[in-house]
Amino acid sequence: MATAGRKWIKPAIFLAVAAVIGFASVEAWHWWRHVDEANARVEADFTLLSSSVNATVAAVHVSRGDRVAQGALLASMKTAIAGLDVATLEAEAAKERAARDLVVAELAEYKREIHDKIATAKAAITLQRREHKAWDKRHRIAQENVDRQKQLASRRTISKRQLDDATDRLLDVTSKLRSLETALETKLNQLEELQSALQKEAVFKTRIEAIDRAIDIVNVQLRQSRQRLKDMDIRAPIAGIIDEVYVSAGVYIEDGDRAFLLHDPDGLWLEAQIDEVDIRQVVAGQAVTIEFDAYPFTYYKGTVRSIGHATLGSMTNGKLSGMGKVDPRLAQRIPVLIDLPAMNKATWPGMRASVNIAVR
Repeated sequence: MATAGRKWIKPAIFLAVAAVIGFASVEAWHWWRHVDEANARVEADFTLLSSSVNATVAAVHVSRGDRVAQGALLASMKTAIAGLDVATLEAEAAKERAARDLVVAELAEYKREIHDKIATAKAAITLQRREHKAWDKRHRIAQENVDRQKQLASRRTISKRQLDDATDRLLDVTSKLRSLETALETKLNQLEELQSALQKEAVFKTRIEAIDRAIDIVNVQLRQSRQRLKDMDIRAPIAGIIDEVYVSAGVYIEDGDRAFLLHDPDGLWLEAQIDEVDIRQVVAGQAVTIEFDAYPFTYYKGTVRSIGHATLGSMTNGKLSGMGKVDPRLAQRIPVLIDLPAMNKATWPGMRASVNIAVR
């Protein structure tokens, strides 16, 4: 029996050695083709929202863990004072517009009045020119009559009295003609003055332009006040999950005070800290097998997105946070970002996973 037992020792040793060699070969082959990291973490871009005004919180509309859409109202502020500023500026804008309308109406009335006077003056000038033309004709007739009477008087055909009557008639017509010429000249001067008065439109237009500038200034202030009123409420800049709520109703917060923390659950990725001896084998685009600690024996396929250009130690000054001690492991590791695939299971920032990067 002892001899039979010793006969199985050598085969058993041979099988054990073969198993060890086989296991070592498989591990060596795996190590040559893959880079493993057992402590990768799910990361996210966190968005910290703060107040943009100094105001009291009227109401908070969300709680931790709520999923919100982009633009969703997170917190309302008390807006009485800001609303009063808007109402004041709206009243000021209405006042300036009313002033402008008044000047425009004055300009229209002024132009109508001047144009009416010009039309009246032109009509009077036309009539006076017609009358002047008629009296000018009478003057020529009277002059011709005097000249004829003088010839007749020189031949003693008519009496001196008849010549004097013709001369007096000529003088009367001449006087009337000169009077008409004077009146016509006066009317022409008045017309010229009225036409020059139209140039005073520029005064009204200057007033209107000044009011327009004032309206522009008030409108800018009004838009700013309305925007401030709108910005007083805090809204979600992205669709995401509310991680922290730092404010509550009735609390007075100032510009820059933190209010909410949220992240986009669809924008998660993995960060694996790869040892510097392996990093040369890793390139963007390589396939990655992922196993989450929360979901063991379930494997997902990811892709290397990018590789960091500095070691973790250089980014943290080689120290553990709050301990002040040098951590040599950080100086030897480089972050590798890995895109996550679409998953049918919940994933949260900070979850741990093991990653296997196929480098060959």
